[in-house]
Amino acid sequence: MKISFLIHTIYGIGGTIRTTLNLAEELANRHEVEIVSVFRHRDDSAFALDPRITVVPMLDTRQGSADRQDPLFAEPAVAFPRAEARYKEYSKLTDERVRAHYAVSDADVVIGTRPGLVAYVARFAPPTAVRIGQEHMTHNHHRAALREEMYEHLDALDAFVTVSEGDAQVWREKMPLPTTRVLAIPNSVPEPSVAPSDGTGQTVVAAGRLAAEKQYEVLVEAFAEVAAARPDWSLRIYGSGDQRDRLRARIDELGLYNAVHLMGPHSPIEPEWAKGAIAASTSRHESFGMTLVEAMRCGVPMVSTDCDYGPREIIQDGVDGLLVPVGDVRAVARALLRLIDDEDLRRGMAAAAWRNARRFDPGVVTKQYEALFDELAAEAAQRADIPGITPVADCTVAPDGSLDVTLAAPLPKGFERGARLVCTRTGAHTEMRTYDFDARGSATVPAGEEFSEGVWNVFMELAETATRGRVSARVVDQRGALHAAERLTPGGAVRNLVPYEDKAKGGALMLRAWHRPIHAEAADVQVDGAKVTLSGTLLGPAAITWEPILMLRRRGRPSDEIVFPGVRVGEDGFRFTFSSTVPAASQITSHDVWDAFVRYSPDAPPVKIGRLLDDVVMKQQIYVYPHTVMAKKRQDGVARAVAKRVLGRPRKKVRVRVYYTLSNDVALNVVDL
Repeated sequence: MKISFLIHTIYGIGGTIRTTLNLAEELANRHEVEIVSVFRHRDDSAFALDPRITVVPMLDTRQGSADRQDPLFAEPAVAFPRAEARYKEYSKLTDERVRAHYAVSDADVVIGTRPGLVAYVARFAPPTAVRIGQEHMTHNHHRAALREEMYEHLDALDAFVTVSEGDAQVWREKMPLPTTRVLAIPNSVPEPSVAPSDGTGQTVVAAGRLAAEKQYEVLVEAFAEVAAARPDWSLRIYGSGDQRDRLRARIDELGLYNAVHLMGPHSPIEPEWAKGAIAASTSRHESFGMTLVEAMRCGVPMVSTDCDYGPREIIQDGVDGLLVPVGDVRAVARALLRLIDDEDLRRGMAAAAWRNARRFDPGVVTKQYEALFDELAAEAAQRADIPGITPVADCTVAPDGSLDVTLAAPLPKGFERGARLVCTRTGAHTEMRTYDFDARGSATVPAGEEFSEGVWNVFMELAETATRGRVSARVVDQRGALHAAERLTPGGAVRNLVPYEDKAKGGALMLRAWHRPIHAEAADVQVDGAKVTLSGTLLGPAAITWEPILMLRRRGRPSDEIVFPGVRVGEDGFRFTFSSTVPAASQITSHDVWDAFVRYSPDAPPVKIGRLLDDVVMKQQIYVYPHTVMAKKRQDGVARAVAKRVLGRPRKKVRVRVYYTLSNDVALNVVDL
């Protein structure tokens, strides 16, 4: 069997690289293994590479390389998800190189090791290959925008593997993937090259990135209690990161400079674990917990926070280590002192840690992967005989708000029954709506169907083969959306569902849904220099009970508010007239954004003002209002005036503009010119 790992780079240092190499080296005992490294930024890998493993770099980004001069290198990627953290590092050249590599690949299994590369696997892996995505972080770690982009790619995999069962369960609950097996297989840690700790030392050891989520300040503060009670014990923290200076200052502030030492990065780390009598981890969250297993494999008992998700699946509390609440300084101190003061307990846990951690040996973990490969291989072979589907459809909005989606071509022969339209949206959870196609190839989304607010993807699914294809738009008739206001029921929620073609996704048919229990619908916006007049109507089960108030809230700092009085117009209308010089004078960044709300009653929370009830999906570029340019306010006005008079420097200006956000809500921005 040939197994291909697709990794960002094999030439760096990191947990994903290390665990990939552990698995690849063990697989190389029985299989052909290649590691496809998208980037090569240095001559040699930081880790020793097993000569049995073939390393295939896609792009050479070393100084002076020809790849850096390729015109495609400067063009943004199309196949790589835009919400992925490393999106800006990818390009059309990476798209093309990875596609070309797998177009002629004979790999039996292809494994993607980060979200963007999982998308590459879903798009480019050979049709007969088993397609596997690995999750080295957690579901909750990823932004909703990335989860939304990844849904269709994860849905195209044979298996999606997390490193903890807790995280796998979250994926199953929040993003159901009917055609993809979601399971947990832990990372592997090889047997240390040093003898286990003899437990005779008086050192507590911790290791990992000095990053905020590791919460080393909790460990340092806990050790202040330990040092006061047991001054002959010390704490060593190994690693580097942006929290080093802050930790150093806290150590000095607590007077622990003789007891707590920042040791810097160390590789290999096993000899340092073996020096310890106790190991500690105080992370806020962990996807797995490699350092826990490393310490335990060196025969060191662990004190760890019981964070999501890894520690509780690695440590048996009271057997091979102790679990304590996240962020609880006193609990960490008590656990450390318990092991310090009870040598028999400490030695018993050390022996159990060394024994129990053997379940993470590469040989044991690799057998789980091999069993998965074998189970999925037959399914992948059958998939090669199933034709892919690339549906194209027309979509019409009826006056009553229902949507009719009609395929532009007949269904594949033999699949006329069981085809359905699938609409999905991924946020905190993945939501799904399904509608059957009739014999004519039409599916109807009924009027009044409840879609939560946001962007929905549209697929066609053939139930018989469990294949799914994104629907491309041919003609989208949105005229029925012009009647959205007429369809509102008195006292009912405000809803609108508008189909559109997304050219950025290759002409995909998409749905934009709005659903608000109470809504302030914007009408006219008049701009006369710095004077702005904004009017609209309150909709839903609410009523204006006093003279309405306009509230502008600074984006990112909602406690910063500017309030303007308004007038009630008729029964449900409102109108505000205000000067944009006020938010301009309150500017604190080079680009301030103020969101607009209306307070319609003293006892009710304010609601956003937006324009939702028509056929225009994205109003930002359509409803454009004049902007106002004014002199920028200066805090040190006298000094600046003197400087201008003496040096002749012009005063800087700002532009103030009312506009619609991506969600079609009213906002105002103040931007330096």
